Amino acid sequence: MAVANESSQEAHNMEHHGAGRYYVVWGALLVLTVVTVVTGSVHIPNFALALALLIATVKGSLVLLFFMHLTDHKGANRLVMAVSFLFVIMMLIMPMADFATRFRPANPAGSHLSDLPDLNFIEGKTSTHGGTGGAHGAQGGAHGTPSGH
Repeated sequence: MAVANESSQEAHNMEHHGAGRYYVVWGALLVLTVVTVVTGSVHIPNFALALALLIATVKGSLVLLFFMHLTDHKGANRLVMAVSFLFVIMMLIMPMADFATRFRPANPAGSHLSDLPDLNFIEGKTSTHGGTGGAHGAQGGAHGTPSGH
């Protein structure tokens, strides 16, 4: 009986709203996907993560509300989605708050919250040995002769 009720509700929604709103939502999802790709290729140092999460949240909300028909459902379905959304927000904010409020030297090297340089990638690091490729040519002698130390 519930399946028949759901399909009749969907048929009623198509008669009442038409397919136009689905095309509008689909167009909005396409535009937000293009915005995601464009902002992903642009270097935004402080707000890149927040912007990506905001765009993903809007896209997910559009899918939930219109394609999963949450706008037409009442009661328990909305409650379950709202509580799920709340837990996702909490699981994102709590680790970020922990990471942002740590003692600065305890943060990973190279992060924007640390004063320590990234040891895996140091920009502009040049060899002090005249570019000969490490310690093998740094002793001044010929290859194979001991240095006398």
